[in-house]
This record gives sequence, C-alpha cells and structure tokens, in this order.
Amino acid sequence: MNESSPKIPANYRLVLDVVAEYGAGRHASAIDVYHRARERRPGIGFTTVHRGLARLHELGLVLKLDISGEGSAMYEPVTSPHAHFRCTACGSVADVDYACDPAALAALESSHGMQIRTESITFSGLCRSCAGGPPASPQSPTPRTTRPR
Repeated sequence: MNESSPKIPANYRLVLDVVAEYGAGRHASAIDVYHRARERRPGIGFTTVHRGLARLHELGLVLKLDISGEGSAMYEPVTSPHAHFRCTACGSVADVDYACDPAALAALESSHGMQIRTESITFSGLCRSCAGGPPASPQSPTPRTTRPR
C-alpha cells in the first residue's frame, strides 16, 4: 500500500495478512480466515474478521467470491484478472486463466449505458478428475484448486 491508501486497523491488517498467506489460487472462507487469525491473535472475534473482510473487499485489497453452490463467500488475494471453475461433483474451486476482453466490456457499457467496475466469472461442471479425463498435458496449465474444507 502507498501513502494515499487508507489507514487499516491492526485487526484488519491481520486479516489481510492471513488472506495473503493463502496465496494466489487458494480460496478461504471467513471461518478459515478466522481460525488462522486466532492462531496469531487469540482474542480476535469472528465479527471483527467478517467486518475486516468486507472492508478490505470494499477497498479492493481482497477479492470476494460468491460462488453458486458454496455455503458462504470465499476470499482470495488480489491477483491478475481471472475466472473460477466450481466442480459440481466434488466441490473443488479452481482459478481459470480467463478474463473478459476489454473491448467486450466497453461494448457492454456502451450498449447498456452502464459503467462496469468489476467482473466475476464462474464456470461450473465436472473437473478433470470427476469427468474421468486424461491428466493435463505439459502444454496445458494446471488449474490452481481449492477443495472444500
């Protein structure tokens, strides 16, 4: 963060650090973040963690994923634009190297008279394991996957 960034309370800074520790491609629920935060600061409450995640999302410091079929929102560090894939059989969630083309976003804005601030794309279906497909080839990227806890 730079000097123009808003000041973040110590408890929210801890929440941000915990989400960052998960790393790119790892998706954590609020309860996951809470358990890790309590390991470092036993007195922190779930409400503080939940409010911290909401505020950090508002500030653009963490991504919030509302994925259909998940019991609660998931959070991940801010990274380059990407989509997500949720397996409807095993429940795994993986990052997918895909983002909307800027020209397509501009066309949507123009044709509908709106200003798109963020995008969130989630695909669903069967992952490679559940579909019984062949292992990934060396040329195909391996998706970063998070299994439900």
